[in-house]
Amino acid sequence: MLKSKYVTAAAALSVAAIASSANAGTRVSNDMSRCQAGASGSAALVRVVGFRDSNGRVRVQSYRGDNSWLERGEWLHRVDIPAQPRNRNMTVCLPLPGPGTYGIAVRHDSNGNNRSDRRDGGGFSGNPDISFPFNLEPDVDEVRFRAGPGVTRVNIVLNYMQGTSIEPIS
Repeated sequence: MLKSKYVTAAAALSVAAIASSANAGTRVSNDMSRCQAGASGSAALVRVVGFRDSNGRVRVQSYRGDNSWLERGEWLHRVDIPAQPRNRNMTVCLPLPGPGTYGIAVRHDSNGNNRSDRRDGGGFSGNPDISFPFNLEPDVDEVRFRAGPGVTRVNIVLNYMQGTSIEPIS
């Protein structure tokens, strides 16, 4: 079964499309106070690095680190904000339901059209290798991380279609 979260248009980049549905999780603002020292609850402080440009929008979604990874409508929290990287990096704070295992998917919709294009980029927690057309959606074992109470730091490197490969911008 093909999961529908990160699927490319014909020959485009797979990590560029994160779909939504009526059963989806909660859209939240990028409230950095949730990731400050002493904040209550669990959260992921996601540092997204390697933006190609500062155009479009960035979507960061959390999933449980189980068989619901990348399943349509199974994301937990989503931050969807304008791309405004500083030095090609952005930081996003995502609340988490509590201690447990999670995965995070990031999409940079470079032209802001909410569709997959060859210029769009994406990445995942754990920074697994992405290849076209064989490994477009990493397995949950490649992206899973353990979050405890408080803030868990997660670094994600964006990948973009470059020729016939998908890799970080150098």
